[in-house]
Amino acid sequence: MSGSCAPADPHPAEVQPIGVAGGRSADEINRVWPHDTVLPPYSALHRVPEWEPEGRWLRDRPQLDWPDAMLSARFGPHILRGLLVVALVVGQITAGGGWQRHLVGLAIGLLLWGWLEWWFRWDLTPLSRRIIVIAGNWILTAALIVVTPLGGIFAWSGYLIAGTFFTGWLLLLAVPLSCVLMTATQFGGFEEFAGEWTLFTALMALNTSIGLASIILANRREEAVLRRGATFRQLLATQQENSTLQRHIVEQARQQGILGERARLARELHDTMAQGLVAVVTQLEAIDDAQVRSADVARRVERAKDLARQSLGEARRAVNALRPPALDDRGLPDALERLVADWAELNGVAAQHRVSGDPRATEQDAALVRVAQEALSNVARHAAAHHVAVTLTYLDDEVLLDIRDDGTGFDPAARPEPGVAGGHGLPGMAERLRLADGRLAVESEPGGGCVVSAAVPG
Repeated sequence: MSGSCAPADPHPAEVQPIGVAGGRSADEINRVWPHDTVLPPYSALHRVPEWEPEGRWLRDRPQLDWPDAMLSARFGPHILRGLLVVALVVGQITAGGGWQRHLVGLAIGLLLWGWLEWWFRWDLTPLSRRIIVIAGNWILTAALIVVTPLGGIFAWSGYLIAGTFFTGWLLLLAVPLSCVLMTATQFGGFEEFAGEWTLFTALMALNTSIGLASIILANRREEAVLRRGATFRQLLATQQENSTLQRHIVEQARQQGILGERARLARELHDTMAQGLVAVVTQLEAIDDAQVRSADVARRVERAKDLARQSLGEARRAVNALRPPALDDRGLPDALERLVADWAELNGVAAQHRVSGDPRATEQDAALVRVAQEALSNVARHAAAHHVAVTLTYLDDEVLLDIRDDGTGFDPAARPEPGVAGGHGLPGMAERLRLADGRLAVESEPGGGCVVSAAVPG
């Protein structure tokens, strides 16, 4: 019967299923109902308070609704009212005796109606109140049977009431008590029991068996439907989580693709146009003023220098705009630590990162990151080093960055001039630092490794 006490879900969209990640087994998940109520398995032999009423009868707790139930739980009170109307009409039609008997029967019926309307609005959570309701129904129905025996038709409401009020021994007691009234109605009154105890016992057993079987089967079915609904909602929630995760993964992949393409373009600009412009500036600045005999040539050379510097600045701004946001969400020490770790993993070289002083953000952090990237790139390409140490030092008015390796080294004074084959790394770093009001120092010797030191104001 749909009136059993199994909590269902009148608002499925509000259910928040609890997943296995919360530490509960799959079986326990199926027992989680709205408002975080954990519903144990239904039992007709052992009392299970979670399956008994909370608040007003069939109203202040969830129930199965149509089409899972033949009738919505909210029709429960109407069923009792309708059954009482039928009982009063039939009782009045079949009642014998004078008009006084009809009036008494009608008065008892109206009293029973008032009693129903009162306890329909009563909080039935306390067990004692349900026992009072059952006792009041039994007494008034028995009085109605005494006056008009067929008025006891209302006694069949005991199945619905007992099945929704109790579990365990209270259910096993309430159903037979209701069946006493049903059997009396079937006999035509209490006075007809005399000499018919065998038939009375048989009818009692039949009525009780029908009532208990109906209640147990209905509640078992309701339990299965509710658990199926909970499992379905859990599957929907899991599907929603999977959809959200999939969208998140796709978005991450898209962002990674964007960042990867930006990084590739930045490298292309840096390795081609920017390095080429550095070489142009370097070559132009190497021209001695004494070598420029014509004023017009001198003016053109100076103009070329200015244009090259402007183009170099534009190229660097483009590279900075396209660079991966290494410093967007972390400070310089964290960015260098990540850079060193990634470089060491990529090149298979032991690398160490140290920070000295009190870290602080400066306007030249991006320049130091680029110097570190270029220096480590040079180590990977040329040094054949086994160990690299990157040290970041914060002084009072400047920030120092040292990249030390134990590679093959070189003679700084004899290093090749920049050309089409390369050689732009150190000049590029020097130019970057010069634009940042910093300075670059290189210490190295063949077989003695190399130390690249950068200093910027900060």
